[in-house]
Amino acid sequence: MNMSKKCKVLNVLITNIPIAFAISLAAQLIATRTVVPKLLLINFTLAYVISFFVGMFLPAVSWGLKFASACKAKQDTLPFGLLVNVIVNLVYVVVNCIFLTYFNVVILSHAPVVAYFFAMISTFIPIYLVGYVVSFLWNRPAEMLARKITGEV
Repeated sequence: MNMSKKCKVLNVLITNIPIAFAISLAAQLIATRTVVPKLLLINFTLAYVISFFVGMFLPAVSWGLKFASACKAKQDTLPFGLLVNVIVNLVYVVVNCIFLTYFNVVILSHAPVVAYFFAMISTFIPIYLVGYVVSFLWNRPAEMLARKITGEV
């Protein structure tokens, strides 16, 4: 079912809260084996803003729907939702990892750019998995909440 622009904005804002938090926390735990609240807040804020722009301007959901259909999954089934999320989450995580890894490794830690590439390689899969699970579990409730708030039930 289509969404108005207002509902889409609200949906993106609601959806990205736990996802941005989860990928920021996972990245920090992978990199430092500890939680630094100030750094977590900075990374969460950046991930949230980045994810908002991804959700509003990249057609990740459309790509995910096309992918699931190409895999011959039946719409409104668990396999279809899982396949859609493969692509949607991939888009979000790739964009976030590109920016956040560079920010943390090169800008904050003053490491050479080569360290950025190693950090991307070593953290991408775990962050993708965390993002996948959180986004899959949270996507439907977030959409229902956005629709309820905007009256597009």
